[in-house]
Amino acid sequence: MKYSMTISVIAAAMLAFASAAGIADNGKGGGAKPGATPQVDRGSDRDRMRDRSRLENPDSAQDQDMDKDRIRDRDRIHADDPMQLADADIYGSELMTAEERNQYRRMLKATKTEKAKEKFQIQHEKKMQKRAEKSGKDLVPPGQGKIYGGELMTVQERNEYREQQRRYDEGEEMQKFQAQHREKMQQRATALGLDIEEAP
Repeated sequence: MKYSMTISVIAAAMLAFASAAGIADNGKGGGAKPGATPQVDRGSDRDRMRDRSRLENPDSAQDQDMDKDRIRDRDRIHADDPMQLADADIYGSELMTAEERNQYRRMLKATKTEKAKEKFQIQHEKKMQKRAEKSGKDLVPPGQGKIYGGELMTVQERNEYREQQRRYDEGEEMQKFQAQHREKMQQRATALGLDIEEAP
């Protein structure tokens, strides 16, 4: 009697454990069907590989290549439906007409592979950079806001600053870059006898 009761308790415990594991899996995988290929977060995998490579060999060529990839991907949009892109998410949108922005969305949607999307966006960025230089207008990449001391800078200086800023992740390099810029702007403001409007 005790033997069969022990088996029943073990069996119930195993069923409860299997059920809990199944619920946890469904929560993580969004209820994937049995036999379906699991979704892979390639961006997270790439970040983990880059971090591991940086720890093992900070001067490696592979690390430098990954840094270049990160710079390119920093403010590019990888949207499921490019037609839903907000104007602010399009690089150089402030230099484009409404029709040009719509055409950009259509062309991005028409690209079939990630490589083709990347090529299209690089070409678009170069075009917008030339347009900004030619027209003397600010070019604000998605996610970037007001520049500290921007009112004391020329259009070219602001655009160069923004392009440099795109090269840094949040961290020591970014902080150093911003500290050097603040010091330069404070010196300029002092020389001109002006106050700098604090960026939000």
